[in-house]
This record gives sequence, structure tokens and C-alpha cells, in this order.
Amino acid sequence: MKMYDKFFRAVLFYALFAMLFMPPFFVQAESFSPQQLTTAVQDWLALQDEVTAGTQSQIKAFDSRLGYKECSEELQLSFAGPVNNQATVQIRCTSPQQWQLYISVRFSQQTEAVLSLRNIALGSMITADMLTMGQADLRLARGSLVKNPATVLGARVKRSLSAGQVVTLQDLCLVCKGDIVTISGLNNGLEVRAIGIAQMDGILGDQIQVTNRQSNRTVVAEVVAVKKVAVKF
Repeated sequence: MKMYDKFFRAVLFYALFAMLFMPPFFVQAESFSPQQLTTAVQDWLALQDEVTAGTQSQIKAFDSRLGYKECSEELQLSFAGPVNNQATVQIRCTSPQQWQLYISVRFSQQTEAVLSLRNIALGSMITADMLTMGQADLRLARGSLVKNPATVLGARVKRSLSAGQVVTLQDLCLVCKGDIVTISGLNNGLEVRAIGIAQMDGILGDQIQVTNRQSNRTVVAEVVAVKKVAVKF
């Protein structure tokens, strides 16, 4: 028994000695290339609540001349400022040496929409050869996107458009002041049609004043299509 006691005492002594006097266990630092750091940011962004579902993140990748960065702990990532159409992400490390990097991110939400094929001057009437389908960024859209070219054929441009520009309803008047328009409505279950003159510009859904050419009566009607309005009796 004495022999075993001496053995256990010796083991305990060396264990305490190691805890008190030997250097801590060395954790080898991991090296991250510029591409790996960029990928780490991409993966982190996919988990953030600030990034809306369906949003695409366009990252300005780290320059390859940056070289490798070492870190022996998990990389710390956070937004450095507000998150809007773009943001800045900070990467931090505190061991074995403290360092931090910043990378710019731009967010977009792509959708199919109508684009102008060429420059279109103010006052021009929209024809099929002026338009095409393409991708638009919802975050940068300044108005209601046009999704079908056929719905705006015959409309007039009230703001000049450049080639490749996204077309919105706010760029057009489906009904312009002075236009001859068709007035339609239901009266006792029967559809009634008349011809009128628009007294103001309007886009889809707008309520505008229209004068019936036959009765000379002015009514309020809703714009439902190019040169078409509807009234409720």
C-alpha cells in the first residue's frame, strides 16, 4: 500500500507542478487568405436578420495583396454602421495579435421588369420597339415598376428615359390631360361606354376628372389602362 501511496503522491505532485509552473497549452493560429476572409463575410451575412430574405449581397472582395491574416480564435464579425442599400462589415481578431479589417457590401433584390431599349424623349408615345425585359433592383426603384410592356403601349413619357433605364409608372402618363379616353362603367348590371376628355394626367389607379363629350358632364374616374378610365354609378 505504501508503494501505491508514494506513486499517487508523485502523480499528484507532477500534476500540480505542471499547472503552476509549465506554460499554457499553445493554440496554433490559423491563417486566412483574402479569399477566405471574403467567404467568411458572405457566410456570416447569410445568417443576419438585417439582411432581408431574397437579398443578394455584392461584396467588394479583399485585395490579394493583403496577404494572410493569422488568428487563433473565432473571427469576430459585426456591422460597422447602419445597414441600408449598402453596409460595412468589420472583421476583428485579438489573438495572437490584435487586428481588424473592413469590407464594403452592397445589397440588391433583383426582379424582372421593363427597361427602355434606347433614349426616349419627353412627350414621346411608347411603342413596342422602345422596350425590353430585364433585371431591376427593387431597392433602387423609384416608383412602381412596369412588369408587362403591353400594358403601357400608347402611353406618353413625362420624364425622359435613357437607354437601359428601368421604366416605372411614374415616368409615364397612361392618360394625359387632353387625351380622348374611353369611359366605362356598370349601370344596373349593364356595361356603359362613352367617350370623354381627360382633364388631368393619371397613372394606373389614379382618380382623375374626365368630361363626357356627349353630355359635357365632368365625372371622377379611375385610370385602368392606357386611355381608358372606369366610373362607378
